[in-house]
Amino acid sequence: MMPPSFSACLLLAQFPGASPLPHPELPPPGAVEAPLPWWIPWAGGLALLLLTGLTVWLLTRQKPLPVTPPRQPWSSAFRALSDLRTRLAAIPPQEMSHRVSQVLRRYLQERYAVPAPARTTHEIFDGTRERLPGVPIPRAQGVWRERFEPVARLCDDISFMPAPHTQEESAALIDQALARLQEEKP
Repeated sequence: MMPPSFSACLLLAQFPGASPLPHPELPPPGAVEAPLPWWIPWAGGLALLLLTGLTVWLLTRQKPLPVTPPRQPWSSAFRALSDLRTRLAAIPPQEMSHRVSQVLRRYLQERYAVPAPARTTHEIFDGTRERLPGVPIPRAQGVWRERFEPVARLCDDISFMPAPHTQEESAALIDQALARLQEEKP
Protein backbone atom coordinates (compact mmCIF):
# COMPACT_ATOMS: atom_id res chain seq x y z
CA MET A 1 0.00 0.00 0.00
CA MET A 2 1.06 3.46 -0.72
CA PRO A 3 1.59 6.15 1.76
CA PRO A 4 -1.01 8.88 1.69
CA SER A 5 1.43 11.66 0.84
CA PHE A 6 2.57 9.77 -2.23
CA SER A 7 -0.98 9.47 -3.53
CA ALA A 8 -1.51 13.15 -2.97
CA CYS A 9 1.56 13.85 -5.06
CA LEU A 10 0.23 11.72 -7.83
CA LEU A 11 -3.09 13.47 -7.70
CA LEU A 12 -1.48 16.86 -7.77
CA ALA A 13 0.77 15.90 -10.63
CA GLN A 14 -2.29 15.11 -12.69
CA PHE A 15 -3.63 18.65 -12.55
CA PRO A 16 -2.89 20.72 -15.60
CA GLY A 17 -1.06 24.05 -15.03
CA ALA A 18 1.25 25.33 -12.34
CA SER A 19 0.65 24.66 -8.77
CA PRO A 20 -0.57 27.61 -6.77
CA LEU A 21 2.03 29.49 -4.72
CA PRO A 22 1.66 29.49 -1.01
CA HIS A 23 1.47 33.30 -0.96
CA PRO A 24 -0.38 34.54 -4.08
CA GLU A 25 0.30 38.24 -3.29
CA LEU A 26 4.06 37.86 -3.97
CA PRO A 27 5.25 38.41 -7.54
CA PRO A 28 6.72 35.42 -9.31
CA PRO A 29 10.52 35.19 -9.12
CA GLY A 30 12.51 36.64 -12.07
CA ALA A 31 14.71 34.57 -14.24
CA VAL A 32 18.20 34.11 -12.84
CA GLU A 33 20.97 34.91 -15.35
CA ALA A 34 24.16 32.96 -15.36
CA PRO A 35 27.24 34.95 -14.14
CA LEU A 36 29.92 36.08 -16.61
CA PRO A 37 32.68 33.61 -17.29
CA TRP A 38 35.70 34.16 -15.04
CA TRP A 39 38.02 35.18 -17.90
CA ILE A 40 36.01 38.20 -19.14
CA PRO A 41 36.88 40.54 -16.19
CA TRP A 42 40.53 39.44 -16.40
CA ALA A 43 40.67 40.11 -20.14
CA GLY A 44 39.08 43.55 -19.64
CA GLY A 45 41.59 44.40 -16.90
CA LEU A 46 44.50 43.29 -19.09
CA ALA A 47 43.22 45.37 -22.02
CA LEU A 48 42.84 48.41 -19.75
CA LEU A 49 46.37 47.89 -18.40
CA LEU A 50 47.82 47.63 -21.93
CA LEU A 51 45.95 50.75 -23.03
CA THR A 52 47.25 52.67 -20.01
CA GLY A 53 50.80 51.50 -20.70
CA LEU A 54 50.56 52.52 -24.35
CA THR A 55 49.26 55.96 -23.38
CA VAL A 56 52.08 56.50 -20.87
CA TRP A 57 54.68 55.33 -23.39
CA LEU A 58 53.36 57.66 -26.10
CA LEU A 59 53.37 60.62 -23.72
CA THR A 60 56.85 60.02 -22.27
CA ARG A 61 58.86 58.81 -25.26
CA GLN A 62 61.40 61.12 -26.83
CA LYS A 63 60.05 62.97 -29.79
CA PRO A 64 62.19 62.67 -32.92
CA LEU A 65 63.93 65.92 -33.71
CA PRO A 66 62.76 67.60 -36.86
CA VAL A 67 65.19 67.13 -39.67
CA THR A 68 66.60 70.44 -40.77
CA PRO A 69 68.25 70.68 -44.12
CA PRO A 70 71.98 71.27 -43.84
CA ARG A 71 73.03 74.87 -44.21
CA GLN A 72 74.75 75.78 -47.40
CA PRO A 73 77.25 78.48 -46.38
CA TRP A 74 78.26 79.38 -49.92
CA SER A 75 74.73 79.83 -51.20
CA SER A 76 73.61 81.79 -48.13
CA ALA A 77 76.65 84.12 -48.43
CA PHE A 78 76.05 84.55 -52.16
CA ARG A 79 72.38 85.31 -51.50
CA ALA A 80 73.28 87.83 -48.77
CA LEU A 81 75.79 89.63 -51.01
CA SER A 82 73.30 89.70 -53.90
CA ASP A 83 70.71 91.13 -51.52
CA LEU A 84 73.17 93.84 -50.48
CA ARG A 85 73.74 94.60 -54.17
CA THR A 86 70.01 95.16 -54.70
CA ARG A 87 69.82 97.46 -51.65
CA LEU A 88 72.69 99.78 -52.58
CA ALA A 89 70.48 102.86 -52.50
CA ALA A 90 69.02 102.06 -49.07
CA ILE A 91 72.29 101.34 -47.22
CA PRO A 92 74.72 104.19 -46.59
CA PRO A 93 78.10 103.59 -48.29
CA GLN A 94 79.90 103.96 -44.96
CA GLU A 95 78.04 100.94 -43.56
CA MET A 96 78.36 98.79 -46.69
CA SER A 97 81.96 97.68 -46.02
CA HIS A 98 81.00 96.49 -42.56
CA ARG A 99 78.07 94.45 -43.87
CA VAL A 100 80.10 92.86 -46.67
CA SER A 101 82.83 91.95 -44.18
CA GLN A 102 80.28 90.38 -41.83
CA VAL A 103 78.77 88.28 -44.62
CA LEU A 104 82.18 86.96 -45.65
CA ARG A 105 83.27 86.29 -42.05
CA ARG A 106 80.05 84.40 -41.33
CA TYR A 107 80.70 82.36 -44.48
CA LEU A 108 84.18 81.44 -43.22
CA GLN A 109 82.81 80.46 -39.83
CA GLU A 110 80.05 78.27 -41.27
CA ARG A 111 82.16 76.63 -43.96
CA TYR A 112 85.53 76.16 -42.26
CA ALA A 113 84.61 76.46 -38.56
CA VAL A 114 87.00 79.39 -38.19
CA PRO A 115 86.25 82.04 -35.55
CA ALA A 116 86.42 84.66 -38.30
CA PRO A 117 83.77 87.07 -36.97
CA ALA A 118 85.69 87.54 -33.73
CA ARG A 119 89.31 87.58 -34.93
CA THR A 120 91.49 89.09 -37.60
CA THR A 121 93.51 86.93 -39.99
CA HIS A 122 96.69 87.70 -38.04
CA GLU A 123 95.06 86.55 -34.78
CA ILE A 124 93.80 83.35 -36.40
CA PHE A 125 97.11 82.34 -38.00
CA ASP A 126 99.83 83.76 -35.80
CA GLY A 127 98.25 84.22 -32.38
CA THR A 128 98.54 81.65 -29.64
CA ARG A 129 95.41 79.56 -29.66
CA GLU A 130 93.92 77.15 -27.23
CA ARG A 131 93.75 73.48 -28.15
CA LEU A 132 90.27 72.56 -29.36
CA PRO A 133 89.29 68.87 -29.27
CA GLY A 134 88.98 67.35 -32.71
CA VAL A 135 90.90 70.15 -34.44
CA PRO A 136 94.13 69.14 -36.17
CA ILE A 137 97.29 70.87 -35.04
CA PRO A 138 98.82 73.06 -36.39
CA ARG A 139 95.73 74.56 -37.90
CA ALA A 140 97.49 77.56 -39.41
CA GLN A 141 99.43 75.53 -41.95
CA GLY A 142 98.68 73.49 -45.02
CA VAL A 143 95.59 73.29 -47.17
CA TRP A 144 93.41 74.83 -44.48
CA ARG A 145 95.38 78.08 -44.55
CA GLU A 146 95.69 78.14 -48.34
CA ARG A 147 91.96 77.58 -48.65
CA PHE A 148 90.55 80.41 -46.62
CA GLU A 149 93.38 82.89 -46.06
CA PRO A 150 92.62 84.91 -49.24
CA VAL A 151 89.01 85.36 -48.21
CA ALA A 152 90.03 86.17 -44.63
CA ARG A 153 92.51 88.78 -45.88
CA LEU A 154 89.75 90.27 -48.03
CA CYS A 155 87.58 90.51 -44.91
CA ASP A 156 90.40 92.31 -43.09
CA ASP A 157 90.94 94.63 -46.03
CA ILE A 158 87.26 95.45 -46.18
CA SER A 159 87.03 95.97 -42.43
CA PHE A 160 90.07 98.20 -42.09
CA MET A 161 90.14 100.09 -45.38
CA PRO A 162 88.51 103.47 -45.65
CA ALA A 163 84.74 103.25 -45.99
CA PRO A 164 83.37 103.77 -49.49
CA HIS A 165 81.98 107.23 -50.10
CA THR A 166 79.75 106.58 -53.11
CA GLN A 167 77.34 103.91 -54.27
CA GLU A 168 79.72 103.03 -57.11
CA GLU A 169 82.49 102.24 -54.62
CA SER A 170 80.02 100.13 -52.62
CA ALA A 171 79.00 98.26 -55.78
CA ALA A 172 82.66 97.64 -56.65
CA LEU A 173 83.25 96.31 -53.13
CA ILE A 174 80.32 93.90 -53.41
CA ASP A 175 81.47 92.82 -56.89
CA GLN A 176 84.94 92.11 -55.50
CA ALA A 177 83.44 90.03 -52.67
CA LEU A 178 81.19 88.14 -55.10
CA ALA A 179 84.17 87.40 -57.37
CA ARG A 180 86.18 86.08 -54.41
CA LEU A 181 83.19 84.00 -53.34
CA GLN A 182 82.88 82.57 -56.87
CA GLU A 183 86.45 81.30 -56.52
CA GLU A 184 85.36 79.41 -53.39
CA LYS A 185 82.32 77.83 -55.02
CA PRO A 186 82.10 74.17 -53.98
